[in-house]
Formats: sequence, C-alpha cells, structure tokens
Amino acid sequence: MKNYCLFILCFLFLASIAAQDLQVVETYPAPQSMIASPAGEILVTFNQEPDMTSINPGSFRVFGKWSGPMEGTYNLSAGTNTVKFSPQRPLFYGEWITVRLSGDIQSSSGMPLSNGFNYEFWTKSLPASLDLEYGGEINMRQSGEGALTCYGAYAGDVNNDEYSDLVVITEDSDDIRVMISDGSTGYGPFVIIEMPPGLGPSTNEGADFNRDGLIDMAIGSTYANNVNIQLGDPVTFFNSQMNYQASEGVRGLAVADLNGDGWDDIVTANRADSNMSILMNDGTGLFQPAVNIDSGFDGETSIATTDLNNDGFTDLLVATHDDNNVVSLLNDGSGNMTVTSNAGVGGGPWMLAIGDINGDGFVDAITANRFTNDVSVVFSDGSGGVDLDRHYSVNTFPVAIDLGDIDGDGDLDFISSNVLGGDYTLMENDGTGQFINARVYPSPDMSACAVIHDRNNDGAMDITMIDEAADVVILYNNTLLLNNEDRLRENHLSLYPNPFYDTINASGDIHGEVKLILYDAQGRLLLSENMSVSKRFDLSDYALSEGSYIAHLFYNDTSQKIKLIKISH
Repeated sequence: MKNYCLFILCFLFLASIAAQDLQVVETYPAPQSMIASPAGEILVTFNQEPDMTSINPGSFRVFGKWSGPMEGTYNLSAGTNTVKFSPQRPLFYGEWITVRLSGDIQSSSGMPLSNGFNYEFWTKSLPASLDLEYGGEINMRQSGEGALTCYGAYAGDVNNDEYSDLVVITEDSDDIRVMISDGSTGYGPFVIIEMPPGLGPSTNEGADFNRDGLIDMAIGSTYANNVNIQLGDPVTFFNSQMNYQASEGVRGLAVADLNGDGWDDIVTANRADSNMSILMNDGTGLFQPAVNIDSGFDGETSIATTDLNNDGFTDLLVATHDDNNVVSLLNDGSGNMTVTSNAGVGGGPWMLAIGDINGDGFVDAITANRFTNDVSVVFSDGSGGVDLDRHYSVNTFPVAIDLGDIDGDGDLDFISSNVLGGDYTLMENDGTGQFINARVYPSPDMSACAVIHDRNNDGAMDITMIDEAADVVILYNNTLLLNNEDRLRENHLSLYPNPFYDTINASGDIHGEVKLILYDAQGRLLLSENMSVSKRFDLSDYALSEGSYIAHLFYNDTSQKIKLIKISH
C-alpha cells in the first residue's frame, strides 16, 4: 500500500511538471545589460524543451532601435533547453535591442509560453570621447521655404544598408524628411513624404507593424488625436500611410507587444485629454480602435514601454506634465494595465527616457522638466516601484532627454535639449548612476532633440541634434580612444587572396571566432559565415559571379569593411 501511494505521489508530481506552462528562465544578454557584441548571439533558456517548429521569425523577434527588424537562424543547443538566435547581420553599436517572444511558442509537449515574453538590452559601444567634434549643419528647408519646426527625429536604417539614416519630423509643414546615410559621417539629400495637414506631427517610434522585415514608423500629432503609420518600402523608404484616432494632444508614443500575440501595438500619452491610448495590432499590421486608460495623474505627456518587474510582460512608464510625476503601470500579460507606483519629479516633465542608469539590472527613468530647468532621475526597484533619486540643473526649458553610452565605459550618459537656452547639456555617468562633468553644446537657436547613435559604424556614439527654429540638423562626431583599424592592425588581421576564386583566408593574430558577412555591390546581403578551424572561408557553395563585393569582418569586438574582387578560374 505504501509503495502504491508513493507511486501515485510520484505520478502526480511528474504530471504537474509535465503540465507546467513553458517559461523563460534565463536570457543572454541579460535584461538591461550593456555588454553585448553587435554580432553576438542571443540565448533564451526555457524551463523545458521548446518545440522548435513553433519558433520562427513571427514568434521570436529581435528589433534594434536603429538597425530595425533582425533576421537570423534559430537553433536548439545540444542537450539543453536553450534556443540560440544568430543574427544574419550585425546590430548597431550602442543601441537598444528588444527581444519579443510570442505566446505561439510551445514546449515539445505542447504547453504554451502564455502571453509571451519580452525583454531589452543594449549593445556595447566602444571607448570614446565625451568631447565630440562639430561636423557641420544640414539645412532642412528647400530653397525659398519658410519655417518647418523640425521637432522630432528617428535614426533607423530605413534602406537596409546597415547604416543609420535620419528621418526628421516637421511639426508645422506636416511632413517627414528622409536622409540616407552616406556611409561616413553625413547624409545625402532629403526626400519629403507628405502627411495629413494641420496635425502637428512630432513624437515618433520605429517598429515592424506588418512583420515584413522593413522599418515602419508611428508618428503622433501634437495638435490633434492622430497617430500616423508609415509602412516601410524598399524603394521609396515609406509608402502606404494609415491614420488612427487616439485622444487629443498626442505628445508621447511608444511601441510594444502588449498582449504577447507577436504583433507590435502602440500606446500614446495624450496631454490635452489627460489620458493614454492603447491601439492593439489586429494581427495584420492594422490597428483596432483605441482604448483609453488613465494614470490617475494629469497631463500624460511622455511614455515608454519596458518590463518593470521581470515577469516578461511589457509595462508602462509615463510622465505627467501637469502634476509632475513619473507613474508606473504593470501589465497582466494581456495588455491590461494597473497603476502601481509614482514618483514626484521636477516641474513640467516634457519627456522621459529609460535604461538601467545605476547598473542594478532594473530599468530606470530620467525626465526633462521645463519649469524647473532640470532633469530628474527616477530609480525603479524591480517590482514596479519607482522613487526619485535626484535632480540635475540644465539650461532653460529642457524639452528632450536621451540616454546612451557616449563614452563607451559601460554606463548610460544623458544629453538634454534645452529649447529656450539654445543648447544641449551632456553629463557623464560616474558608474553608480550619478551624473558629473557637464558639457554644453550650442545650438543656432532653439534646440529640440538629440539622437545618440553610431553614424559611421566605427563603434563610437555620435550625436545628431535638431534645431526647431533654425530647421537645421547639427552633426557632432565622436572618435574612438582606440579605433577599430588600430585594433585590427594590432591583430595583423587581413583577408587573402584578393582577388579570390572560391575561398578566402584570414591571417593574423587570431585567438577567437572571425565572422564574415558578404554583400554585393548594391548592398544586398548574400551570406554570413563563421571562420573554420583552418582560418578559411569556403564560399564555393554560393556560386558567386565575377565582380566586386563588400566583406564585413568581425573579430574581437572590432569590425571592418573590405572590398573584395571575385574572379573565375
């Protein structure tokens, strides 16, 4: 009888394990970490063996804030429950990466990953300076054109050539102006894409709403209740436009998969109507009518999406302009939000940015406060709670705040855009979440926003600034303390022969993996190969025709592009 009871207990125990939902137990890179190599792999470990047939580009998505939707391969590491995602092309240095797993993923026994799992991390930036060099200005007006009020920018790779382009949103001329990177430190001529008149477009975010592998954009309207969707196009950059109603005064906008269905949703902060709007993706790239929610505070103005309590569901942080708070709202996994905590900040928070400021593994927030001419740092506790840390004085009327590892030391620095002060304040993170050593960069008239990104793919964070009164883009270029070419020369790394037939050899002081990504002369991705033990890339299976190719070589956290010539025997 005892043996029978023991058998029943063991059976019930094993049955409970077998019936357990699929769960994520570990990720690499870790949430909010800043150590990932742009060409590195992403590892997700589950509590039981996943069904690899349920893992695909729709259920396991990787999106770089600037590099866009990432294609790659999915493999189950032998003898483990760990899925390895290997990107087909490198992410960008120093960018925010979102990993989105949908509820369509199942275990080998058919148990679901209920409501999905989302998390974020940063790719590393390389050691660089905080004293950036002025690189010139770009006039965003056409000849004879009046004021535009350039009031927003997005630095995504809209033409898929692996360089950060620039989309400038103009509030008073109601259009976006797209400039393609020249592959160095500047941009080509802008292309104008018209938007509906009289709406005051401004706040914006990149995404892939219809999952076609191209960057789309969502743009909110300051003067109205409109959310404009620009769908990516491989030729014209953006093509089809759609417009949706949120609530009045769309000042803030963010994108996330709020219900774990594998499709990007939109949430807006609407100052005029003092609420937030959630627009759920219907699973085709179109959006359902907005559902309005309230933070319990007044003047919702800026909003961000992230996982605040490490349950894998995307939560909200919102700054309320009229009563000076940052408010956290936790997600139940289905997109239902509950107000959880709030922290008082400086007067009139106009914008907030997020990231792990103090290195404790939990995402924090920083706000630009118009009335008190300062920025406020708000720490989170990993459970949804938020608490004010301190304020830092900047110049008059800061309207934008941005975070990034500008000096490449592994922590987040900030730059504020001070519109009436006519300048930008950059402050260095001391490694503990405190900011020191302020630097001021001038603007011609009224500084509107700044974008921290690697404009020329050297691993150093450059800064692109927008002036809303002068309608110019201001370029500041950063330099590596030890640049990639120096590091490659230290390793004596090269490819030969060049011209080549079917194989390319790597030579030099190599003590790790070398990765080769090959493009044709038009910038189309052809292949991605890891070096064999013989230090040789065998390309004979790819039937490459004669001509010029670009090889992007990655080794020891360095990268270099090399022109190769293919010849026939």
